[in-house]
Order: sequence, then structure tokens, then C-alpha cells
Amino acid sequence: MRWSWWKKMCCSWNSIFPYRRFLSEPLRFERNVKTPFQDIYIREKLVYNKHVFRKKEDIMKSVQNDMTVGSPMKMILSFTFPIFLGNVFQQFYNMADAVIVGKFVGTKALAAVGSTGTIMFLIYGFVVGMTAGFTVLTAQKFGAGDMQGGMRRTVAGGAGILSFLIGLFLTVTFMLFMKPLLHLMHTPSDIFADAYKYIMIVSGGILAQMLYNLLSSILRALGNSKIPLYFLIISALLNIVLDLFLIIVFQMGAPGAAIATVVAQGISGVLCLIYIMWKIPILHLKKEDWHVGGQIYAIQLKIGLPMALQYSITAIGTMMVQSA
Repeated sequence: MRWSWWKKMCCSWNSIFPYRRFLSEPLRFERNVKTPFQDIYIREKLVYNKHVFRKKEDIMKSVQNDMTVGSPMKMILSFTFPIFLGNVFQQFYNMADAVIVGKFVGTKALAAVGSTGTIMFLIYGFVVGMTAGFTVLTAQKFGAGDMQGGMRRTVAGGAGILSFLIGLFLTVTFMLFMKPLLHLMHTPSDIFADAYKYIMIVSGGILAQMLYNLLSSILRALGNSKIPLYFLIISALLNIVLDLFLIIVFQMGAPGAAIATVVAQGISGVLCLIYIMWKIPILHLKKEDWHVGGQIYAIQLKIGLPMALQYSITAIGTMMVQSA
């Protein structure tokens, strides 16, 4: 009996060298092993696991703000304030176009750009609301820690494919029906040509706008609302520079302002894409992430389309008033 106890205490490889087991099986612990070395094993096991989980926490903090720690009010304000500023800067595109066109082209060109403001607000509201709705499921999966089978699939197959298809549909629809829409809104004949050219170019760049808003919504779903704001500010400033360049140097008028807007929006989307590829490895998509079930599509459409209507309802009401 004594020899049996001594053998268990001194001759067990896992008891004498407890590191061996948790180096090969770091998350496994057999509670039925009773030896004097068990206390050492438990202490070292906890230290090792704490180190593993700390590394995981560092990875999570690199892509998000931990909104479960600290003052709730402070976390909410630090997250929502960049979103508020982003919505303000989103309006700078049309405002900058109107100011620069009015100063360097003329009053008719200014009126042409201004007459399309409601349609631009409609496009902006629909795109922002839809992409924000599509990424609600992404935020839920990320918060639940479902990275492999859930979160990346909502990004790739759900939000990515749906945004592309709906963006393409919106582009074709607006470009086909833009002229009747301008007539319905009683656009004056002397500014109709400039207004039509301007808004047609903007409509042709819906996918560029969709790219930025989708990627920025994905970043916000991971708790990062500051990076999208930084890229949006860069885009707004670039839009002003391109406006001045195309209007003053190339004398392109209102169409030049529209081209500047589309290019600036596309660059902001590309910057978000580069940031994700460089800084957020958990969003690096694999082949299996593109295999998405119909349930994910259904949930994202169920959330995204009502939010798109909610964000664009004001513009729809304004257009109805103009058409009366």
C-alpha cells in the first residue's frame, strides 16, 4: 500500500513534470489525479491559461473597444460621437459641390446641383440604413465569439453579396428612371441638363458609396467607430480638392463635381478595405466563409430593408412634396 502511494507520487511522469501535459493539451485537466504535485499543476495551469486568454484579449482589443468594461455612459459616448460626426461629414459632399460650383461655375449650375439634393439624400439614406442593418448580425456573432462559422459568413456571403447585388440594382434603377424622376419633381428646364448629368454620375457611383458604408458598418460592428470617421474626413477633404481641380482646371462644371464625389467616396472605401486587410486578421475571408445558408440572408434582409426605408423616409416625403 505504501509502495503504491510512493509510486503514484514519485514515478508519475505527469506529476513530476506537470508542464508536459499542459504544453501538449493546454485546456485539459484531469481532476481525478491526486498527487502532492497537484497544487503545482493547478497553479501553473492557471498561469498558462491566463497567458493564453490574455493573448486572445489583446487580439480582441486590437480590433474593437471592449464595451463591457468601464463606465457605460463613457463607452456609449465614445462610440456614438464618431458616428455623429461621420453623419455630418457625409453631408459635406453635396454641400462642397454646391458651394464650389456656385462660386466658379454660376448660379444655374448651383441650382442644378441643389435640385438633386433630395435624390442624393434618398440614395445616402437607403445605402447607410441597409448596410447598418446587414451588419447587425455581424455584431451579434462577434459579441458571441462565433468567429469561424458565424461572423465571417455574415460579412462575406451575407453583407458582402447582398450589398453588391442591391447596390447594382439601385444603380440600374436610378439610371433608368432618373429622367422621369426629375420631371416628376418639376425640375426647371433651364437647369435640367446639368442636374441630369450631375445626378446620373452620382447614381453610377452608388457601388462606391456602398463599399465605404458597408466596410465602415463592419468596423463599427466590431466596436471601432473612429477609423471610419478618419477615412471619411480624408474623403471629404479630397472631394474639395478634386472639385477645385476638375472645375477650375478642366472646366467640367457640375459633372466634374459629381466625378469628384464618386472618386472620393471610392477612395474612402478602398482605405477601409486596406485597413481591414492589414489590421484585422479575423476578417480575412476563407473559401468556406462564402458558403452561406438561406437563414443568414433572410435575417439580414429582414433587418436591413426596414432600416433602409427608415433612413430614407424623410427624403421620400420631401420628394412627394416637391412632386405635388
